[in-house]
Amino acid sequence: MADSTSKVMIILSLLLILALQLKGSDRFRITTTKVTVEITNRLNKKILILHCQEKHRDLGVHVLNVGETYSFRFYPNYFLPVTLYFCRFVYLGGDHYFDIYVERRDEYCFHNRCSWEIVEDGPCEIKPSSRECFGWNVASLPANK
Repeated sequence: MADSTSKVMIILSLLLILALQLKGSDRFRITTTKVTVEITNRLNKKILILHCQEKHRDLGVHVLNVGETYSFRFYPNYFLPVTLYFCRFVYLGGDHYFDIYVERRDEYCFHNRCSWEIVEDGPCEIKPSSRECFGWNVASLPANK
């Protein structure tokens, strides 16, 4: 009886140490905070149709007039930085897609809020003291996406 109790205590201690190591690591984050992604239409006088999703969650199609914002919230993966949301953006003269949230790239953004503006050349991530613009993804989505 004492031998099995000792084994259980050792296993629980190792799990606690592992959890504390993962919590302090930049690569492995444990969080209970939702991330918010905001997407604002900054196209030049064009309506933006967007469709965002991740592997197991389809957020549906949304239509934004110039200046309007669509946002969604989610819990990133707790143990591995693998959360990925991508969006298709359709407007007069354009049909593109972009990985709007890549956990390794975005690192929960600024205070768990990722703000994007969509312009003709591609999406721009808005940060408190800067604006970083990206090109559209080169490969196209399958026809059923």
